[in-house]
Amino acid sequence: MKSVLRLCVGLLLVVGLFACATFPENPKLEKHDPAQGYRFDNLRPDAKNTDSLFVILTFSGGGTRAAAFSYGVMEVLRDTEIIWANQKKRLLDEVDIISSVSGGSFTSAYYALHGDGLFDGSFERKFLNKDIEHDLFMQTLWPIHWLKLAGWSYGRSDLAAEYYDTSIFHGATYADLIKKNTRPFVILNASNMSIGEPFAFIQDQFDLICSDLTKLPIARAVASSSAFPGILTPLTYRNFAGTCDYQEPQWVELASQDHRIAPERAKIAERQRSYYSNNAWEVEKRYVHLIDGGVSDNIGLRGILFALQSGDSPYSLQKRINRQEIQKLLIIVVNAATDPETNRDTKAKVPGLVDTLMTAATIPLDRYSFDTVERARAIAKEYNDAVRTRKACESILQNTCPEAKLPGKDLYAVDIYVSHISLDLIEDPKTRFYFKNLSTTFKLPVDTVKALRSTAAELLQNDPEFNRLREQLK
Repeated sequence: MKSVLRLCVGLLLVVGLFACATFPENPKLEKHDPAQGYRFDNLRPDAKNTDSLFVILTFSGGGTRAAAFSYGVMEVLRDTEIIWANQKKRLLDEVDIISSVSGGSFTSAYYALHGDGLFDGSFERKFLNKDIEHDLFMQTLWPIHWLKLAGWSYGRSDLAAEYYDTSIFHGATYADLIKKNTRPFVILNASNMSIGEPFAFIQDQFDLICSDLTKLPIARAVASSSAFPGILTPLTYRNFAGTCDYQEPQWVELASQDHRIAPERAKIAERQRSYYSNNAWEVEKRYVHLIDGGVSDNIGLRGILFALQSGDSPYSLQKRINRQEIQKLLIIVVNAATDPETNRDTKAKVPGLVDTLMTAATIPLDRYSFDTVERARAIAKEYNDAVRTRKACESILQNTCPEAKLPGKDLYAVDIYVSHISLDLIEDPKTRFYFKNLSTTFKLPVDTVKALRSTAAELLQNDPEFNRLREQLK
């Protein structure tokens, strides 16, 4: 009886300990240093990468479908030979930034860590052609994991992060990316569920909560980026704001006063301050809860547009253009969003709660993604048109009045190309219907993965903007 009693007490103690299990706490930043950490300016271009040809990729969400679709685009860039700066190279060598969400973050993170190792078959074995859903389900069957999941701040996504860490990313942290010191600068995007805004895994974002991104596992960032609401749980991060002598950039104070003049800039400043504001009337935000990046921006393009239009961005493209560092800018948006057909319109029955919630969550985002791509194109057209218009005016002025000169500085001519690779652009209706009705899962047949890769490659190779650039780089 004493032995049985001891065993029961022991089991209760074990259960109690695991029931108190909490999320693995993100490392605290002891002292804010804007020159240290995982930042764009700290990654130097190698011999084959030039700032003059600047390439940005954005990968959408969509589980394995999105990962395979973005992988197909990477294969084309690897196989596209160009001549730039008197060098023969691959277009992939010129990729400077990859911004990704959800499923696309698996591809971008793996490439950030392994470079060309992305194409050696390991990514296909570990992720693309693997039944990740089965593996995650099997994780939940282990009794030790039952005890962890009983913890009040440990969820299914924490368990998924552990699986990704051991099976896909093998313990890699952001320190490994800093040590590599090569581009591309990979931005994994999640969403802050309290404010509905993107949360980027870069040190500039982690400065706001006085946390050291260097020691964070890549797998946890990917898990945060792909924590689809309802299926996976949010991931929790400690907010240490106010403990690292963080110095607010001057633009934040200036922008906070511009609600009428520049409301979008003011809103961005307000969002940034929300992490460390000490106003007495606001709730103290000790934690940050992150969900799938697709909830706030399903194509990972919002931060890129901010960098293109503003000098306030930590990796501002506007500043680089003003310094005449960029001659050609290519932005490739890889969008694997689907539009599954439903039977709700075949009957009068009131749609159910799950159907209503999923529709309310996805349809506005799809429309928002379309508008964001169009905005990128409008920015490119506006800039290119402004350069051409000024040159035309100068030519007319010189012919009529050689002594005169237009006020202001000459606009620096930058060729901007925006390529949009989307399932919507598949020409064959039956093929388009098939791909648009693929489920968002972490499990797809091998043949479907191959088809997604080849379809993405075909779409990019037939894209007018991509071919316009390619012709100029022969």
